[in-house]
Amino acid sequence: MGDVGTKALWVVAAGFVAAFLVVAWNKYGPESKPKSTAYPGSGYSEDGLHAKPLSEYPERAEIQHAEWVDSFFSFPFEPQGDVPEGWNEVEGSLSPDTCMLCHPTQYADWKESWHADAMSPGTLGQLVDWDDHKDGLVGQCQTCHAPLAEQHPKTVSDAPVTTDEHGHTKRTYVDNPIYDPDLREKGLICASCHVRAHQRYGPPAESTLPEGTPQPHGGFTGVEAFNDSRFCYSCHDFKPNQKALNGKLLQETYEEWRRTSYAEEGTSCQDCHMPDGRHLWKGIHDKDMVREAIRFEYEVEDLGTETGELRARLAITNIGAGHRLPTYTTPQITLILEQVDAQGERIEGTETLGAVARYITPNLKKEYFDTRLMPGESHGVDYVHARHSDAVALVGRVEVWPDEAYRRFYEIKLRRPENHPLGKAQLEEALRHCKEREFTVWEETTRF
Repeated sequence: MGDVGTKALWVVAAGFVAAFLVVAWNKYGPESKPKSTAYPGSGYSEDGLHAKPLSEYPERAEIQHAEWVDSFFSFPFEPQGDVPEGWNEVEGSLSPDTCMLCHPTQYADWKESWHADAMSPGTLGQLVDWDDHKDGLVGQCQTCHAPLAEQHPKTVSDAPVTTDEHGHTKRTYVDNPIYDPDLREKGLICASCHVRAHQRYGPPAESTLPEGTPQPHGGFTGVEAFNDSRFCYSCHDFKPNQKALNGKLLQETYEEWRRTSYAEEGTSCQDCHMPDGRHLWKGIHDKDMVREAIRFEYEVEDLGTETGELRARLAITNIGAGHRLPTYTTPQITLILEQVDAQGERIEGTETLGAVARYITPNLKKEYFDTRLMPGESHGVDYVHARHSDAVALVGRVEVWPDEAYRRFYEIKLRRPENHPLGKAQLEEALRHCKEREFTVWEETTRF
């Protein structure tokens, strides 16, 4: 595997794939059974269910713009180099804060987006303890989380590459003379997608200025690839020869999309996640967007009036996501059926849970279940339970735990705080954020 392929294995997963490999020694190992922290007495009935690999779905669209995009996102990025002669400080800046001066709407969108949070406490909380002694791993994580050469604290030296006794390639890293620590903390910035060698790129302009009109930073080059889903591929898909379980790469959102009617009809990633060119990138963390992607089906078959046994079914169908719902191994959509008392409190032991997620072990060796849904697919949970004497109603609810795998990961890391002396506080903050971001997307109560 070449340098680019090796780095791409880690492109987005600094908080999950890369770090989970590091903690594979922990107690949370391959034999740990999936269970819910919110409902510690309950497991998931999905154990053993495995979504089909993409090879079993027909491709619905051809790959476009691959050569240009792969060249544009050739990792590691080259330094921008000297600022062109005659440019002022603002024109030569890579900071998104200067982009704001002429692009306030795009900046405001980006500032609230997950791209701006790419170097979040969960990411930086790991990297600060790896800086200076795991420089290769830091560079791999930053390939997509903070990819500019100017964002990397270290750079590969000119020293010859050596190989250790296990055949592993060893490189020497030195301080990066162009490193900007403030730029690093800003994460996936405007320049990550729009600037190479100080030349600005973007989608083709909808209108043109009169010839000879002066433009800041020499204007920009319009490229149609910015409007194509393939533009998102480099950071949202692993390569075909990289880590897979049950025939499925750990990350393959673009390839999921290529096997949908959305791709066939020409609906791109940008159409849903960047509507009207907005730099929003909303997804699994956004309640409205998730609600629009799901059809909820809830049926109470028997209230147990005569038999004393409650029977119901709760199911969801992907009707609006142009890829698996959810994509990635991180989020979980949780289906919950439970009885409540007169105060509206859940009655412990009456719950049945279902999970729409891909649940894999920390060492990436086993997939317990994968119930994610391609467009049109459904998953449900059946409820068969004795009617509790204190129960006054049955509640069906769908909760979204967008950072569920991260939550498990941070809890594992924090069991050994001595391994993270510099990042402990940030990992604790990241864990709090994971729990705060959980939300209920649908709920219905049936009273007895």
